Amino acid sequence: MNRIVVTGYASLDYSVRLDGKAEADRTTRIVSRSERAWPRLGGSPAHVALALVRHGVRDVLPVTWIGSDIDGSIYLERLGHVGIALDGVERARGRTPICILAYQPDGGCVCLYDAGLDGEPELSKSQFARIAAAEWVCLTVGPPAVSAAVLEAINDRARLVWAVKADPHAFTGDLANRIAARADVISFSRRERGFVEAALTGRSRPGRALIETRGAEGARVEWDGQSADVVGEPVSAPDPTGAGDTFVGGVIAALIQGSADPREAVAAGIAAARQLLLSR
Repeated sequence: MNRIVVTGYASLDYSVRLDGKAEADRTTRIVSRSERAWPRLGGSPAHVALALVRHGVRDVLPVTWIGSDIDGSIYLERLGHVGIALDGVERARGRTPICILAYQPDGGCVCLYDAGLDGEPELSKSQFARIAAAEWVCLTVGPPAVSAAVLEAINDRARLVWAVKADPHAFTGDLANRIAARADVISFSRRERGFVEAALTGRSRPGRALIETRGAEGARVEWDGQSADVVGEPVSAPDPTGAGDTFVGGVIAALIQGSADPREAVAAGIAAARQLLLSR
């Protein structure tokens, strides 16, 4: 049985830094790009899984989809290289999704995403069974049909973590409401609070923790009528992609390893994200 399953879209990321603002009919030079991995693992399942493994949680299974192309093989090689199980990754028709991230000197980012796959994938019987047997499930942005199927598959004793993305295509109003009602931990950014509050209206769950990330200011956690602000040492990084998902992975790792205080778990998430940013 897998301790934790992480679902969502896969991606390979091509990250670069530019010497100016990208504009039509103008050549903008690339001043740097990653030398260690080109492309590198991307997508929420990989980022969350990597953080979990780096913080001592070994029985992690990403559930996602790649194409039957060379990029798909690269994705599997990168994932397997860091000791993450590949059983939940399935080949689908079409290309493996990729994301081109071009960071500008002003801090802005031009994000170009190629969904690649032919249509939205669905859970296979094997993936459904893996989710049903898991102790923890982390639901990230993915196909709406898959998110709905996760709610059907998850067992009553399992704990559900929702890594929010305020995407009305991925999380329609009704689906977001259902996920919020079942989730034990909900992690979201400050700009996504309105989306989460709308999903939570009239829905309570004992022990639920709401975690609002606030960038360099740290995060705020609310649970059982209590709240606390957790701060960390700020890091200025030119490429923050994946920091939010890494934060979620750090939080889950602390909870799985027995942290009873949500503040400690959030501090672990902040430390995990900081470690990622410093590595870049």
